[in-house]
Amino acid sequence: MKKRNPFVNFLINNGIYIVLVVMFVYFAVTAEGFFTFQNLANIPQQIAFVTLIAIGMTYIIITGGIDLSVGSIVALAAVVFAICVQNDNIAIPLAVLISLFAGSLSGVTSGFFVVKFDVPPFIATFVMMTIARGAARSISGNTKIFIETADLTPYTNFITSAKVGGVPALVILTLIVLVIFGLMLIRTRFGRYVIAIGGNEEATRLSGINVAQVKMLVYIITAALASAVGIMMACKFQNGNPEFGNMWELDAIAACVVGGTSLMGGKGNIFKTFLGALLIGILDNGLLAKGLSSEMIYIIKGVLILGAVLIDRIKSD
Repeated sequence: MKKRNPFVNFLINNGIYIVLVVMFVYFAVTAEGFFTFQNLANIPQQIAFVTLIAIGMTYIIITGGIDLSVGSIVALAAVVFAICVQNDNIAIPLAVLISLFAGSLSGVTSGFFVVKFDVPPFIATFVMMTIARGAARSISGNTKIFIETADLTPYTNFITSAKVGGVPALVILTLIVLVIFGLMLIRTRFGRYVIAIGGNEEATRLSGINVAQVKMLVYIITAALASAVGIMMACKFQNGNPEFGNMWELDAIAACVVGGTSLMGGKGNIFKTFLGALLIGILDNGLLAKGLSSEMIYIIKGVLILGAVLIDRIKSD
């Protein structure tokens, strides 16, 4: 590793905190309506769904993989849930299980081709991205399926307005999942296996660890989290939209990479992924407050991801 100036090291190792502070101050000063209590309080809710997806994505990237299908899985699960609850013979809990199964099956399929046929994760999940999105559009007739026969009011209220001690219930749920998977990564044998695979897959395999099983599980976990988000989206908007989750894979990957998860594998932290998601949320919120178009926001996110990858490469030298 190259010897660097201590100040440069400080900037590289603490870049996400510095960028968060600078970005927050910049938008607070320049974006009208950004620095208000109501707007700032909304940001944690706005990033909740992407954070849940990014949690699973962190595990996959640490193993040296990637998952481009998560946004499409969100749509597929939402559409399946909407169709199920429209059927009077299917109770809402059963509809949830069916939707989770449908979405998780996508993760099983991607993981199967990655571990059994050594298909590059980029290709396997890109194919699943197109299949899942196509399936969502096909079974929905390429239109929103409005949920009219089932009463989702308790679920909708939980996601949109319920609070516990003044904190939105959705935010609390997200933080609970964050803590569980964060501790699982750093405190359990499974988490150590995930990190070991990303660091040196062959050495991990030779040490007797079932690499295929671990990698399969991370794809299933990620798909299940994306499916849960799809179900919550359907409850929130009272419909199953085949366009839900469009480009969310970009936000999830951005949160991971900006949070310090290495695209080369072997390194990542769920809690820093949350900071990455928070940074992305502040960026989205602030740029919208400044009146920028969604297209320009995607361009800026792309530049941000590229910068994070370059910093990662510099740190590894």
